Amino acid sequence: MKRLFPYAVLAGEVGLEVLRARLDDVPIEFSMISAAQRTVALHEVERERWGTATLTVRVRLPKRELADGPWTNVACAAIVSERRTNVRAHVPLEQDEPGVWLGEVTLHRERHVNKAELIAQVSATVDEIDSRLIGRSEASWTIDLLATTPTKKDGIRTEWVDFGGEGAVHLDLFRSDPWFVEAVGEEPTLYLNKRFEGIEAILRSDRAVDRPAQNALASQIAQEVWTVLFTSVIRGLPKDDQGRPEWPGGWQESTLRKMLPDVLPDYSLTDALAEIVAREDGAGGDLHARVAHAAAVQARRTRHLGNFLRAFRRKAQEEEQ
Repeated sequence: MKRLFPYAVLAGEVGLEVLRARLDDVPIEFSMISAAQRTVALHEVERERWGTATLTVRVRLPKRELADGPWTNVACAAIVSERRTNVRAHVPLEQDEPGVWLGEVTLHRERHVNKAELIAQVSATVDEIDSRLIGRSEASWTIDLLATTPTKKDGIRTEWVDFGGEGAVHLDLFRSDPWFVEAVGEEPTLYLNKRFEGIEAILRSDRAVDRPAQNALASQIAQEVWTVLFTSVIRGLPKDDQGRPEWPGGWQESTLRKMLPDVLPDYSLTDALAEIVAREDGAGGDLHARVAHAAAVQARRTRHLGNFLRAFRRKAQEEEQ
């Protein structure tokens, strides 16, 4: 959690997943749920009218920390909200096993307009005070009532490809690489190499024991993605008649607005845009380091790498005993 609290809170990650979805109790295709994009597309072309959508959600908490922490009466809930309609629903979840909570979240079509946000919150009794917030999911899910595919407009498409296969001639040069980022067109693409041993097994694993390594690897990939996206946007920025950079729109603008506050934290967004172009043209020598830092922040590298190293150390200590 990024905010400071005057009491103990969870340091480990609170993971939120959407496992299944139903429209009026009719299951929708699993392809409508994208874990990579954290998006659920509820609108199906042949079912424009529906009354309720039910999502089966699972929340994973850091079990060891949860058991050893100074709290009691731990509770977990899913929160659904939409700003445009000012709707907010609090759904208590049931503990399925240590560190894992399950439940169903129901959305009523007439209460929502466009996109709803789904998060998880964890509360407990701390210092004899009930219902204190001790954790929440780092990343929210988007419940899109209008989309036919679970893809955010400013997101990145992910494809599993054999880089040495017949249908991937454009990736043949990179056949020994684990992944490749293509930052062109209306939608950038992250290609993951099925030929690279172990990467698919880790990234697609649903075993809790693999989660620290999975998150660490995903974070490394995300850092490179953010770096490539940002660099490609800066090099192709449109300019006005006076030669000043303009906001490009689409995923390019979204990338800039997310990265610039960490690349140049002492500048406003508009001034940072002009400054970053000047530095790209040779007015500053630390740009690469700043971009790498901002990409690491977006990828949550410090948290995920720290969790992986702690898990690795615990495993080594258990094997020694």
